[in-house]
Amino acid sequence: MAMNVHRIGTTFVLGICLLAGTVRAENWPGWRGPQRTGVTTDEGTPLTWSPTENVVWKKPLPGTGISNPVVWEDRIFITASEGRDQGELHVICLDRKTGAQLWHQRLWGTAPTVFFYPKSGMASPSPITDGKHLWAFFGTGDVFCFDLDGGLVWQRSLADEYGPFENRFAASSSPLLFEGTLILQCDHYGASYLIAIDQQTGANRWKADRPEVWLSWASPLLVPVDQHFELVVSGSEKLDAYDPRTGSRLWTMRGMARECVPTPVLGAGLLLAVSGPNGTHVAIKPGGSGDVTDSHVAWRNDRGTAFVPSGIVVGSRYYLADDKGIASCLDTATGKTLWRKRLGGNFTASPVAAGDKLFLTNEAGSTLVLDASKPEYEELGRNEIGEDLHASLAISQGFVFIRTSKNLVCIGKKVAAK
Repeated sequence: MAMNVHRIGTTFVLGICLLAGTVRAENWPGWRGPQRTGVTTDEGTPLTWSPTENVVWKKPLPGTGISNPVVWEDRIFITASEGRDQGELHVICLDRKTGAQLWHQRLWGTAPTVFFYPKSGMASPSPITDGKHLWAFFGTGDVFCFDLDGGLVWQRSLADEYGPFENRFAASSSPLLFEGTLILQCDHYGASYLIAIDQQTGANRWKADRPEVWLSWASPLLVPVDQHFELVVSGSEKLDAYDPRTGSRLWTMRGMARECVPTPVLGAGLLLAVSGPNGTHVAIKPGGSGDVTDSHVAWRNDRGTAFVPSGIVVGSRYYLADDKGIASCLDTATGKTLWRKRLGGNFTASPVAAGDKLFLTNEAGSTLVLDASKPEYEELGRNEIGEDLHASLAISQGFVFIRTSKNLVCIGKKVAAK
């Protein structure tokens, strides 16, 4: 089917900034933050809050979604969907310091998934930005490119070109950026594929069909190996690595669970992946060729695997909270379990960290803060936001951004206006 790319002009919207930033700060440009690890070096992040304490602002959001907020300097971007079939799409830009709306694009999805996940709708993938453009991908199979002032640059319907997404949760894989391309993992019961799209024009750079893959909601990860990168994707009982410049497959590791949701992470020179329920944690040495199941697996650990939340590496330790609220801490290099703890509640959101402070948030909106600088379990506090949530937190410039089922909440310390 022929590719259909629409290019559109731009508009400009002005915002007012009223709060001061911090000395050392990082943007949170896409899914799982600056390095796609869930970790930021951001300083000054508050460790305590409540529905009233340290709430800088709170803004209602339309519809539903579990995409995490994306932060670039003084702008926050977030997506949502609503309507009877969740086909009404939203891309919203807010002022980071005040929560004031800078622009709001209302769009129509091509092919909403019939049996969508009731917690998320069509806005599960997180958008991504390079500070010049914003790209938004939806479960309807639509991809949009905007300039940061809200102008629609181009749009594509992958559902029209390659078929609608066929699975019960719709698409949730978040895009990544690599050398001028936007890379999307599109695994489902229909024709699965990876695709690299030119960031500026919306045209295909390459497309790699995955006929042996029928299901995945995981997001791709770039892994540096010597002088090149591997594009690692998790889906349908295995991990695959591709050349991100050409789309050619490099290696395969078998042994994952049938349904893969968590995004792999890097730590101690190893690629760490998890799948479940009843799956396994697995650590793989990158840089292989062909089937590396027997040659490149460093360790496996079958306890504490999660179905939805991704893991996180902080320092030399690997942390994960499973869907039923049992957290595990493993030694990254060996896979040895250091501790397990029942946290309480159910978990959908993936953990995030600011330096050595680890944040784990359950579906009731309770965020547990742990000291990850020590091998033993040390709780620093529990913070209640008073609303249900399923989206992962974002941390940027001394603020924590919490997407609840109805609102976007900015947590931080107010600075008096001059």
